[in-house]
Amino acid sequence: MIGKTFFQEHKDEAARLGILSLVMIVLYSPTFSMFWYDWSHDDNYSHGFLVPFIVGYLVWTKRDQLGRLVPAPSWTGLVVLVAGVGLYVLGTIGAEWFIRRSSMIVVLGGLILYLYGVGHFRVLLFPLTYMIFMVPLPAIVYKGLAFRLQILVSIISAEIIRLLGIAVYRNGNVLEVAQVGPLAVEEACSGMRSILALLALSSLLAYILYRTRLRQWILVAFALPVAVVTNIFRVTMTGILSYHFGREMAEGWLHESFGGIVFVIAFALLWLVSKAMDAFLPEPPKEAAASSAP
Repeated sequence: MIGKTFFQEHKDEAARLGILSLVMIVLYSPTFSMFWYDWSHDDNYSHGFLVPFIVGYLVWTKRDQLGRLVPAPSWTGLVVLVAGVGLYVLGTIGAEWFIRRSSMIVVLGGLILYLYGVGHFRVLLFPLTYMIFMVPLPAIVYKGLAFRLQILVSIISAEIIRLLGIAVYRNGNVLEVAQVGPLAVEEACSGMRSILALLALSSLLAYILYRTRLRQWILVAFALPVAVVTNIFRVTMTGILSYHFGREMAEGWLHESFGGIVFVIAFALLWLVSKAMDAFLPEPPKEAAASSAP
């Protein structure tokens, strides 16, 4: 009897959720296949496979908090939903896949607002926003940032190698190292791959570890310099090892393994940043943080 009453009270909500979910699956089914292709074929976004599972886990951790909320559907959600569909159409017409894929997040946000209200939306805002890490950047943006980082990493690495007494000449993103020849600082060594992965990682750690916005933003902000510094270390070490042990150090298995080593170093640096904040920027008591939270 209780189950029947519960079903009767929520059948309209369940019906709306079912219909809108079906429409969304049909609408975005081509986008899902594009996600799969990019994550499978582009190492810069291979972390995208983990994002849906992370989002699912974050939502699961909110189950008790969500269970205490009373659904209060908001018509604002319908406006957001229509805006998301508009972005989808705009991205499709203009062949701008970033807008088309990102519109899915806006549509999901609109669905939450429309079916459950502002309270549920606030609780799910971070998991919803975190989904942006599974969306590949527009190629023109990625290439532009990667090129600038390639040049920056090349300039600094060349200066460090020169300070260590090794003759080196830089031509754009190519380092001419004495006794070695040209070593190109490829796009993979620019740091963009590390930046994307570290931003996703630092955002998750900041959300889990800290309550205050200041500490969260500090940890996320450090992902950028940490990624650049570790890739400078990667290029510099490649040049030094190639000079002393031969060019195969720049092309062999050790060079390939540098990617994993660099990420471990980057994670360790983020951990040190976290510990430094624990020492010099302690969090307020839980009650105070809760009262100051927006």
